[in-house]
Amino acid sequence: MRKVKQIIKFVILSGLLVFFLYLSFKDIDFNKLITELFKTNYILAILGMIVGLVIGSIIRAERWRYFLYPEKKDTKFNDLFSGVMIGYFVNAIIPRGGEVSRPFLLAQKEGISKAFTLGTIVVERIFDMLSMFFVFGLCLFFYREKIQEAFGRFDIETVSLYFSIGLVLLVLVAVLLLLKIEKTEYFLEKIALRILPKKYREKVQKALLSLLNSFSFIKYTENYFKIFLLTVLLWIDYAFSTYLTINAFSDPTMKNLNFFDANLILTLTAFAQTIPLPGNSAGSFHFFVKTTLVVIFGVAAETAIAYATISHLLTFIGILVIGFYYSVKENYKFSFKLNKTSE
Repeated sequence: MRKVKQIIKFVILSGLLVFFLYLSFKDIDFNKLITELFKTNYILAILGMIVGLVIGSIIRAERWRYFLYPEKKDTKFNDLFSGVMIGYFVNAIIPRGGEVSRPFLLAQKEGISKAFTLGTIVVERIFDMLSMFFVFGLCLFFYREKIQEAFGRFDIETVSLYFSIGLVLLVLVAVLLLLKIEKTEYFLEKIALRILPKKYREKVQKALLSLLNSFSFIKYTENYFKIFLLTVLLWIDYAFSTYLTINAFSDPTMKNLNFFDANLILTLTAFAQTIPLPGNSAGSFHFFVKTTLVVIFGVAAETAIAYATISHLLTFIGILVIGFYYSVKENYKFSFKLNKTSE
């Protein structure tokens, strides 16, 4: 049954990949596309990839340290960075697989709870998505009509609003539950007694409490500014990476795009990468980039696809090379089971 589900999932995701690639490359003049690819400044494009992938991962690893603070205060940076890169590597091959492998690898190396470490990835994603929605909200003041014209069928504006509200409510609920941790434990115990078989109760209770405790970084007020600053720096880094890659193209319309425009491109491509497609969200990335550049900024379709292809391919290669290196270095192995020694 499990294999059948995996096959169905693979077929659906592969179908979406092909569908988005078709939408991206239809009506493209491949002679013009090849010309654009030959005209690209690859040194600048590679620099953009390094800024986004390597420096961005350094910032992400350092911020992760403060989410792990309640469980362990002296987590090694090398372990954090290698965990981030291996997570990217697995994600590029198995959609969302890195969201599990990354925290489990770090938990094994640092001797901390797997469930807690997994919960910190949830916290990290909340911060990333709130950053994305905040910048998108700013962009709406300047590009609302163009965004609606380009992505009206997806209703991104409404989705962003509801997701932002949902994320804020989730954080508030987690904080309230932490403040009343004894009552929370009692409540979870009652629920477990009613709906779970005896052999699973204790494990499930511990896992849920560990996940809840991943929000306990809020108790360390001295880290608030560091987390905020690193979150801002991370977004600026990604935006600067996008801006560098834009400037790798000689097309006059691309050259006219400024840093604020790069933020909109980054935001809309971040939406694309929430779709867990194989090959690091290939297809959806190309489609969102093409639609953004063509409809909103008036860039030629061939130039837009050239940008999407180079930006995505360089990042994908960088993830595979660096991730594979750290996988070999760390003798990467992990288990999906939460055993007692890691709780």
